[in-house]
Amino acid sequence: MYRKPSRKNWKGRDDTPIDGELGARWHQKVERINLEEVDKLPPLLKKSKGFTLLGYCSDEGVRRNQGRVGAAEGPAQMRVHLSNLPWHFEKDTIIVDGGDVFCLGNFLEASQSFLGEKVFQILHSGYKSVLLGGGHEIAWGHYLGIKKFLQTQRNHKLGIINFDAHFDMRESVQGQSTSGTSFLQIARDRKANNQEFSYFVLGIQKLSNTPKLFQTAHEWRVQYITSEKMDFMFIQDIYERLTQFIEKQDFLYVSVCLDVFSASYSPGVSALNGLGIYPTIVTDLIQFIARTGKVLAFDVAELCPKYDTDDRTARLASNLVFTYIDACSNQIIQK
Repeated sequence: MYRKPSRKNWKGRDDTPIDGELGARWHQKVERINLEEVDKLPPLLKKSKGFTLLGYCSDEGVRRNQGRVGAAEGPAQMRVHLSNLPWHFEKDTIIVDGGDVFCLGNFLEASQSFLGEKVFQILHSGYKSVLLGGGHEIAWGHYLGIKKFLQTQRNHKLGIINFDAHFDMRESVQGQSTSGTSFLQIARDRKANNQEFSYFVLGIQKLSNTPKLFQTAHEWRVQYITSEKMDFMFIQDIYERLTQFIEKQDFLYVSVCLDVFSASYSPGVSALNGLGIYPTIVTDLIQFIARTGKVLAFDVAELCPKYDTDDRTARLASNLVFTYIDACSNQIIQK
């Protein structure tokens, strides 16, 4: 259920013989740590910012949700394109590859619980969790780790921001988790523990959600912005709504489902989107959110390499991870 990080996942161009440190790339800087061999990650200095990449190799939730399978291969392909990215970070930024959690057969719920334990280990060590998916069932496992960590904190108001064409608030069949049930599972868990469910979805499409799903979202007071409003002509309104949402939270969990994007940018996903949004507005908003300093956890879900033309989706996914870490490393605390 766990696979340690591999050196073969981190290789690429080497410009350092000519350019020195200014020519460094991720494959030369990312540290590899076996999370099974340590209780805590290396301690961070006072000003250091730590990020741990953790793959979630599962598409059992996608299969149960009647989507195109193949997302279990997503984390490996995402690393291929992260490896060769230029290193634009100062010495106080540490990025660790913590390996992969994977789903054995149809034991999805067990893998989600195990993922939660690894996320807690990351957060408890002072690092931010950056999960590479894998189907969007990653969200429930990610939340389990966040939930356990927040139990150790004095302030624990959690806001969830999801870039997605879908609410992912489907009812479970026979209590089983799927790639489409995670956020309803989270909602019910929050309610059971007398905690507020604060959920904001950007990129929702009417044609991707049944009336029942809209009804469920309204019952849980979910905030959302539809895909046709996810445009720079509406950016000030989006900023204002996000600011109002974020001000009420102590911590944020941000998730990006790659099916929120137009198929021309993101063909390698479980549910292809013919009318999706453009990547640039999402990168802008990720920067805006990350620079608040409140983001605790971030993931990118639903990369399905076997359907990915020219690795477009994998390249986009790696760029989103870069954008998030870069923004966190240069964050401006907003008041």
